[in-house]
Amino acid sequence: MELTLDQVKQAAKREDFRAGVQMRLLMPRLSVRVTRWILSWSDVRPDQITVLSFAIGLAATACFMSANPILLLLGLLGFHLHVLLDYVDGEVARCRGTTSVAGAYFDLITDRVTFPLFIFCSGIGVFGQLGDPTILIVAFFATFGLYLDKFAVDCWYRANSGAVEVEDRYVEAPARSARGVWFGRAKLLAVMARGMTAFLTYTVIAGFLDAQWAFPLAAIGSFRAAVLWLFAPTMIAGAIARFLYVYYRGSIPRRQALL
Repeated sequence: MELTLDQVKQAAKREDFRAGVQMRLLMPRLSVRVTRWILSWSDVRPDQITVLSFAIGLAATACFMSANPILLLLGLLGFHLHVLLDYVDGEVARCRGTTSVAGAYFDLITDRVTFPLFIFCSGIGVFGQLGDPTILIVAFFATFGLYLDKFAVDCWYRANSGAVEVEDRYVEAPARSARGVWFGRAKLLAVMARGMTAFLTYTVIAGFLDAQWAFPLAAIGSFRAAVLWLFAPTMIAGAIARFLYVYYRGSIPRRQALL
């Protein structure tokens, strides 16, 4: 029997809620529709979806080693498809009652491989563009900042292993005044401006700019290099801020709390 969209949402534990634009707002609303189609018309297993997502993610990272703006755009689209399927595999598993620790572990590992590669492969692409090895050092620090950001959360879960009420549940934003909503949105924009999606989007735009114009500052070399130079300290600073927040507040910062 074909499930309704509401039935898929309930079985997949995916509610409609307000939070981040891509990871928390767009993807959960889109993924349940893809999941519904798979449940109705396919017998594909969740681990097969995870492998497909991983393969698409790796192919997308390779695109960022190119100076061709069209390949960069394809890499960005591949990243979004990678993220979408990363939602779908878990939803299919929950709807079919086939969840497992091994499956969840494999799913999480794929992100820890692909996300840093997106940044460092972008650095390799800029190195091929400019021939300046300094950019590889910059790319290393940007990648290191992403790892710190991930571990600031992962280590909290490990420290709270076995505790209740630790999971990042999908919840609606709290009720607040109109002024509070807009203030929260401004803070959310600041958070998202330094995220992975923002980095890749800026890189693609910079790739098209590099194809048309020379960057005005010779010391930096290109628009794509400027993105890396900007994100290297920003990602590290953001990771440190997240660690301090978690350490002193004793909780993971939730994007839905900003809206």
